[in-house]
Amino acid sequence: MSDISKDKIDITMTAVLRPLLLSHTLISIKEKICRGDTSRYRLIINVDPIGEDVDQLKVIKTAKKNFDNVVYNLPDKPSFPHAVRWVWSKVEAPYVFHIEDDWSFSREIDVDHMINILKSHKDLSSLRLYKYKTPTSKTIFTFACKWHYHKEGFYLAADWKKQFGLNPILIKKEFIDQALPHMRDDTNPEKQFRYSREYMRPIIKKWKYGIYSKPGDEAAVVDIGRKWINNTNFCKPKEGTFLTWETK
Repeated sequence: MSDISKDKIDITMTAVLRPLLLSHTLISIKEKICRGDTSRYRLIINVDPIGEDVDQLKVIKTAKKNFDNVVYNLPDKPSFPHAVRWVWSKVEAPYVFHIEDDWSFSREIDVDHMINILKSHKDLSSLRLYKYKTPTSKTIFTFACKWHYHKEGFYLAADWKKQFGLNPILIKKEFIDQALPHMRDDTNPEKQFRYSREYMRPIIKKWKYGIYSKPGDEAAVVDIGRKWINNTNFCKPKEGTFLTWETK
């Protein structure tokens, strides 16, 4: 479908202590994104010390079973904002797939097509992978915004105010480089990319945002973390911003 590029890609991942779930996610990435060839990918992973009763190094062992090139961080305290900042601070490749440890890919993703789109649109920061079936319309309404279909195979957000998210997403390193110095540890990192955050507003205003999908496409990704949550005593905070898991 697309010209085969040899651009390096960093996969940035925030994880907790749940190696079996991580294994499922990494196998899915290898099959549906890497298509069996992981040579151009580097996995940058932060493992927060919270979750199942296992050592952090067991999670890293799982990572190294699936990827040859792994860079990792094992902090003493869990912090989702710090985890995102750390993995992004280690980025070197021009394109970055940000994927948390609890996603499964339901169909093959043409990464080179995504890269070609990002290259041809200089002000396009990123392309999300959509977790819902895409309507057949060329104009859709999601994430409190209208998105218009572009003939190259993606939807473009009609505004920039809160359209960047951390569901599986391919991001230009240039965008990360601009945002990283402004990021904080006291707020969910996804919520920092909002019009209401004055410290991030000048950055996000300069960019456009896309969803990599065509009208009628099936969901590209599935959140497999819900079952894990239901089977453990962990949950997200009911009030306030998500900084780390809490016990029920």
